[in-house]
Amino acid sequence: MPVKSLKFRLTMPVKRLDDGTGETIRVLEVDGYNTPTFDMVLQNQEEEFRSIPTWKIKPGDIFICAYPKAGTHWLWEVTSMLVNQSADRVKLIKETSMLEGVSQKNFDNVVCPRVLNTHLPLRLLPKDTLKMNSKILFVQRNPKDICVSYYNHHKKVLEYEYDGKFENYVNRFLEGHVDYGSWFDYTLEWEKVIKDNKGYPIHVMSYEDMKTDSIGEITKISEFLGLKTDPTLIREIAEKCEFSNMKKEKDPLENSAEWKDGKPGMYRKGQIGDWKNWFTVAQNEHFDAIFAKKMKDSSFTYRFG
Repeated sequence: MPVKSLKFRLTMPVKRLDDGTGETIRVLEVDGYNTPTFDMVLQNQEEEFRSIPTWKIKPGDIFICAYPKAGTHWLWEVTSMLVNQSADRVKLIKETSMLEGVSQKNFDNVVCPRVLNTHLPLRLLPKDTLKMNSKILFVQRNPKDICVSYYNHHKKVLEYEYDGKFENYVNRFLEGHVDYGSWFDYTLEWEKVIKDNKGYPIHVMSYEDMKTDSIGEITKISEFLGLKTDPTLIREIAEKCEFSNMKKEKDPLENSAEWKDGKPGMYRKGQIGDWKNWFTVAQNEHFDAIFAKKMKDSSFTYRFG
């Protein structure tokens, strides 16, 4: 592991989430909430994290909210291009406007109009978020594919210090023993926010729809944001942000030192239904039983491929 990944470790209270098999994931726990450590970019992460609710929202701020591995990077690129009315990739990476991964100073200095992103629930976001009528893009993905993608993410990113087996990871995911906690809790909490704030500008979309009809979905995003985007530009954005092209280009700003073997892997496969290549029959049946129990009162629907 690169020495610089240890830079702030001695000053941060970390926790190792054990799934009961001795396999652990290294996270930062702040007041009972587990977040990635962001070793390389944040010094006083605990204090910065606690201060997020006091951060000031600006008119025109756009939030992309999603559980990890639901397509946040992808959607951030698309939205940034729409806001800039250009199919050229932004000369930044999404982590530069990711609330839990930046300092308050850097957050305040993000160039307006700000396309912000986060994996946090609304209760941990700036308190002015709803008051300022900030537009929210809430993106979902079927949780089985999220589980597989998150497993690979945890395995490849150095800061987690994780080398567990997928056969044990499924239960870990179902029980929420990961940073950002339970997918079920996160999703149901956002569903309640949406139901309790009817009329608030929240655009709910899915990863699967973006994959199968990117032009249609990008058009909807543009309309939601109140932009008059030329159909030709929408097609150009769709092509530039097609998953295989995003993976092929590889963002030169992504820090390779954060990844095992120095190989960034934020864009892995991006397939719908890749979970079928990982889950055993027993794991799938167990997942379905838990899903049916926890989501029985939810109106959200998912396409599993």
